[in-house]
Amino acid sequence: MRRLLGLAAVSLLLATPALAATHADLVALHKQFRSDIAFTSQAHVADHTPAAMTRREAVAQAALARLEAMDDSSWPVAERVDWMITLSEIRSVLFQHRHLRQWQRDPSWWATLNIGWGPKVATAWAPPKLPLKDKAARADLAAKLASVPAALAAARTALTDMKGDLITLGLAHHRIEARLYARMAADLAKSDPALAKAARAAEAASRSFADWLESMHPKVPASAGIGRPAMDWYLAHVLYYPWNSAEMLVLGEREWERSVTFLKIEEQEHRGTPMLPAVTTLADFERIRREADEDILAYIKARDLMTVPDWLVVPPPEGPYVMPQNQDPAAGGPFDLPIRRNFFREAEDRDPRSLRAHNLPGHIFDSMWRRRDPRPIRGQAPVGFLDSQRMEGWAFYLEEMMLQAGWLDARPKAREIHYILQANRAARLAPELKLQAGEWSLDQALTSLTERTPYWMEKTDDTAAFDMALYVRQPGLGLNYYFGKLQLEQLVAEVGHRDGQAFNLGRFHDRFIASGIIPIALTRWELLGDDTQVKRFRNAPPMP
Repeated sequence: MRRLLGLAAVSLLLATPALAATHADLVALHKQFRSDIAFTSQAHVADHTPAAMTRREAVAQAALARLEAMDDSSWPVAERVDWMITLSEIRSVLFQHRHLRQWQRDPSWWATLNIGWGPKVATAWAPPKLPLKDKAARADLAAKLASVPAALAAARTALTDMKGDLITLGLAHHRIEARLYARMAADLAKSDPALAKAARAAEAASRSFADWLESMHPKVPASAGIGRPAMDWYLAHVLYYPWNSAEMLVLGEREWERSVTFLKIEEQEHRGTPMLPAVTTLADFERIRREADEDILAYIKARDLMTVPDWLVVPPPEGPYVMPQNQDPAAGGPFDLPIRRNFFREAEDRDPRSLRAHNLPGHIFDSMWRRRDPRPIRGQAPVGFLDSQRMEGWAFYLEEMMLQAGWLDARPKAREIHYILQANRAARLAPELKLQAGEWSLDQALTSLTERTPYWMEKTDDTAAFDMALYVRQPGLGLNYYFGKLQLEQLVAEVGHRDGQAFNLGRFHDRFIASGIIPIALTRWELLGDDTQVKRFRNAPPMP
């Protein structure tokens, strides 16, 4: 009855003619929508019951009807862009309910610990640093540990449509969680036996859940792909890409060929020079990272490649990036002997410059910029990883932009490392597209990725496993690096061609940044005044 009432309300709203509305009305709708679609929980257990999910989907349908009833045709372009941002967010939630349904399909969604990226329940929590310092911290940990058996029991009830590839990933995730709880119990045994007992119960629940997943694995379909029609709809009408998956396959192959060709040119030119050795201590790792950070900020300022605000400075030491597998107690520390480097460590431990271009003026700058952006829609992170295209596209673009701007001219081996990294990003495109189309298994995708990455990557590589886990679980996350970059290059070419000799790259970058962390096609609309792409994105056929 509740579902019928919700759908009836949506039907009435859908029949409402376009209404005069203001940008303030849009902001209010966006704020209400974000509040209403937030997942709920009780005692650290997510409420993903059918009734709760039906209510959430009806809320999104009603928000879409309200949005589409707004007449924004006379608004300034900047305000209409905010309308399109809101449309993308609402559609992403409806797409989640139609196709992704992680609470029904994906065991990794039901993480009890927050040990990595990717979609997960909001109740997942980061393992605390032990020993705990006060009673409040102990009470908080006690409540979280006590919730683990109930959370995993709720997961068993909700996971009614699991896929084999997602079970494979979920098994790895939940077995790591079990080992983390075991280590937590051992550490707590010295200071708090009651908490140690709760940690052992959480460990037992996690192991039992993993065993249950293993027993279900042969009983479910293998492929987790959403299918090509759904993927193409999502690319165009949520992520706002001007290319469909077939076109992306062609573009991706061309980019892989280009990257490998440039790598071979570099290798030919410097074939008598050995590859740089990898650092073997944390002190040396931090030293070469700091040198790269100081160098890139100075280079950007000297060449006027973008405005570097006073608050963008060399960050404090943070060590190598920690992936979920690296948090496994069964894995050693980053510089414990024998050192086991994943793909990105192989690059960064030799010369971190390309990856620091990605991170310092890329991700670090973006996160600090957004905290300073007061705009009510653009200044907050969207739902559903929808900022990934802009953030990863800009960060990946910076790697090659800095190379072409001459930053690596005196570092031939750094240029080789750059093209190895670039080829790897191109090698990820076909695996994600074919996984989502249901044409490849997870193992086939891993094989293609690792075989087409020129060096440093085996199928057991932490980076390869991490990447494929993200890309099969959340469509678009791997595509966003390369195709976000291509959209940005398209925009540079269009603005540069329009401005001719008056074009200034630094000024262009500043204008691009000022638009916000939004889909790049919408920034294109603002900078060029061309809404050709946007009209196609807005006028969507029914979702497959």
